[in-house]
Amino acid sequence: MPTKTRSDAALRVKKIFAEHLAARLAAKKISISRFAKQTRTGRESIRRILDPKNTSISLHTMARTAAALDLELSLSVKPRPIPALMKLVHQGLRTTDLREREKLQEQFLDGFYGSRLKTLHAKNTTVGATA
Repeated sequence: MPTKTRSDAALRVKKIFAEHLAARLAAKKISISRFAKQTRTGRESIRRILDPKNTSISLHTMARTAAALDLELSLSVKPRPIPALMKLVHQGLRTTDLREREKLQEQFLDGFYGSRLKTLHAKNTTVGATA
């Protein structure tokens, strides 16, 4: 289940990105061929970038492509909404697989506190272990 959630998020981000690029290309009346030449890449690469289902695109490529169309790429990370967190709790209670339960617990804590807390906790654990 966790992989599906990550995949859903990646698909949402890529869909929004592809829609914005396609709209900008249309507004500027730039063809895929012309944009490929402008960015010194192939038409197939541009088609992959514009494909909302293709999530195998690097942040570097996204930023470079956006900049070529005078767009600014921004990415935000925020805590999950309460219903999504409760879904993780219920999944964790139903599973008997300990690894799956640990993954769900980690996702819950990341969603509730944000990933920064996990990083700080890991640092504090290391410091405590050496002291």
